[in-house]
This record gives sequence, structure tokens and C-alpha cells, in this order.
Amino acid sequence: MKAHGNNLSVIEQNLTYHLRRYLSSNFSKDKIKRWSFIAALSTCLFEASVVTFSLFTPQFMSHLKYSQVEINIISGLMMVGTYLTPPVFGYLSDAHGPALLALLGSILCPGYLLAAFSFEWKLNYVVMALAFFMVGAGTSAAYFCSLLTCAKIYPDRKGLSISLPVTFYGLSSLLLSSLFKLDIFKVKKNVDGVHESHIGVFKVFITLAALYLVIGLLNFVSSVIVTIEREVLFDKLAVGESSSIGGGNSQQEPVSGSNENDNSFYDDQQDEEANEQTSLLNSEFLEPLDHKTKFRRFLQDPTCKLLSLSLLLILGPLELYVNNLGSLGPIVGNGKSDIALQVSLFSVFSTISRLFTGALSDAIGTARTTYFFIIIAITLAFISFTLVSLNFIVLEIISSIIGVAYGTLFTMCPTLVATVWGFSLKFSTNHHFSQDHIA
Repeated sequence: MKAHGNNLSVIEQNLTYHLRRYLSSNFSKDKIKRWSFIAALSTCLFEASVVTFSLFTPQFMSHLKYSQVEINIISGLMMVGTYLTPPVFGYLSDAHGPALLALLGSILCPGYLLAAFSFEWKLNYVVMALAFFMVGAGTSAAYFCSLLTCAKIYPDRKGLSISLPVTFYGLSSLLLSSLFKLDIFKVKKNVDGVHESHIGVFKVFITLAALYLVIGLLNFVSSVIVTIEREVLFDKLAVGESSSIGGGNSQQEPVSGSNENDNSFYDDQQDEEANEQTSLLNSEFLEPLDHKTKFRRFLQDPTCKLLSLSLLLILGPLELYVNNLGSLGPIVGNGKSDIALQVSLFSVFSTISRLFTGALSDAIGTARTTYFFIIIAITLAFISFTLVSLNFIVLEIISSIIGVAYGTLFTMCPTLVATVWGFSLKFSTNHHFSQDHIA
């Protein structure tokens, strides 16, 4: 449903109207883009809490008496929330802008609140599973809001617009796992005369609930730049159509309730050279195909099939490994592995691989390079799973290899979508659809 006189949807128009008016009348476009990009990157630094799930599983077993099967159900529903909801989020983002994703991502707050009180009151694992489904869905919405905001601001620089937010997301798990090691998040108790300390799950969940409330608001503000540029370009397109029909003599009224306070922003737009292309011009307004036709061609492309197969066979098991580190630690290798160390190693090598492959991919910028990195990641994943099956004594090496494979695939998959199919208006739907296979 489109707003009257504007190609923005009614939802996007109403959600962002006052914030757009304020930003566009008080700041230049370049300043809005710069600070929106910084804000979107900043939110990525705290959005990978799902990767730290294995830190909580020992307490789920000892405090809540959950079985391994029940923990797998909880982590499985978290993965379903993370990877099966993206196609819906992608469609909503394409239709109504990423600002709607920011609001949907705010369910992280009630999700962690529900998880916190499920832990404190020792509720049934079904309640905890529901909580982590909300956490997974909220993580997906919040992260892709940040990613799409960065992608739309700098569409011609994939290393900046994709690899950098993906890398920051990878750093998030390292940052959060290190944060949870602080004494403030520890619970100390005396067991048979021995002083022990473990992670305070209730404290962590309450902190994350408060954190994601702030992250959601910041994400919403930063994503509005996409709607501002869409509105400006829709106005320009309307002016161009009017001029071609009326011989260039007709005048176009500002649309979507624009008032005199907006003049400074729109004057900046009109002062740009005629051949300058803003972030969304080529990608959203010069496409002859409708959404259904483009999406059908996307599904029929051989590259889509290769991408889907790699995600189905590799990233799913990688996620399973990460979520079960708490259970694998005592039985793989020497059985004395520190779970927090495993998560940290995984996060470090995942981040390094995201930085390296993202920078190299951005420098070379070809689909062939992207395929090459995906094949390397698949090979590394196969090696790591083989080591697990052989009960390799050093679990730290396995976690590091899996971190490299995981980070490479998560960087190369959106890069491949952008390289082959471009930053079109349907980038959200295409990329989000490819994530289904992980679940």
C-alpha cells in the first residue's frame, strides 16, 4: 500500500515522517549518511549474542536440569528464528524500508526478559525455547537492518558496505563473550567447601534485554537515511515524468507533506551535478522487471543453487557446532576445554577471516574470487568435522578452523548476492531467502 502522492508505503511514511523531517531540515545529506553508517556499524558490535549461546548451556543443565535433547530443541528454535524469518523480513524491508526491521528487531528485549525469568523461575524448556525463538528472530531483524542500511549508503563499495558490518558482527561475539567474563556477571558459590564461580545467566539476560532496547532505537534512527534518499529520488523521478509529459514547463509540488523546513535539504540535492548518482538511483528506479519476475530469475540462476547448497550442507552444521560447544567441550579431545576460550577462539578467527576475505574481495571484486573463498571455507569445514569425528585432542584448533570457515561463508554469501545480482531494491529478499537453508 503506497502513500498518496508518494511511492513510499503508508507504513514507511508514517513510521519515519517526523524523524525524516527533523533530520532533513537540520543536517546535510552527507552528515546524515556518515553518522547513520557509524551508528549502523556500532549496533553490529552487539548483535551476535546468539553465538554466545553455548556459554549458557552448562547452567541450563545444572540449574534447570535440561537434557541435551531439550537444549538442542532450544538452540534449534533459535536457529529457526534466526534463519527462517529472514525472507519475511527481506520482503518487509523491500516494501516498507529497513526502519520496520529496526522495530521488529526490538523483540530482542522481551525475548531476553522472557529467557531471564524462565531461568530464574526454572520454567519448562518450552518457554525457554519460545524466548530464544524471539531472540533469534530479533537478532536477524536487527542485524539485517544494520547490514542493509550500510549497503544502501555505500552500494559501490562492497568491502565497506558489506564486509565491514559483517566483520563488526563477528567481533560482537568476541566482545560479548569477553564482557560476560567480568566479575559483575559472575555468581560465586561454595560447593563442598570449594569456592566456584560461574556465569550469572539471569544477570546476563537482563543486561542484554536493556542493551537491545537501546540498540533498537539506534538502529531505527540510523535506518531512516534510506527512507530519506528513497523519498528524494521518488520526488526527482516524479519531477522528471512531469517534465516529459508537460514539455518541461510543469511544476511539481513537494510530496509526502514536505514543508518549508525541508528546503535546506532538498536544495542540497538540487545543487548536485546532473550526472551524479545517489546511492539508490541505479539500483531501485531503473529496473524494468517487477519483484515476482526478478525473484523467479534469481531462483533459476545456477549461482543461487550453488549458494543454497553450500549453506544447506555447511553453515547449518557449523551453527550446530557453535551452539553445542558447551556439550562438546567435556567429551571431545582431553575433556578439559574451557567453553569461554572456545567461543573466543571461534570469534577471533571468524573476525580475522571476515576482514581478510572482505578486503580481498573488495579489491578484486569478481564473482570468481567469491566462489574461490566459498570453496576454501567448505574444505575447511569438512576438515574440522573430520577432526571432531576422530576425537582430535586439541579442541582449540577445531574451533579456530571452524571460525575461519564460518566467517568466510558469512562474508562471501551476501557479497556473492551483491556481486551477481547487485544492490537492487530486492537485495533484501534475495539475500534473506538464501539464509533459509542454514536453518
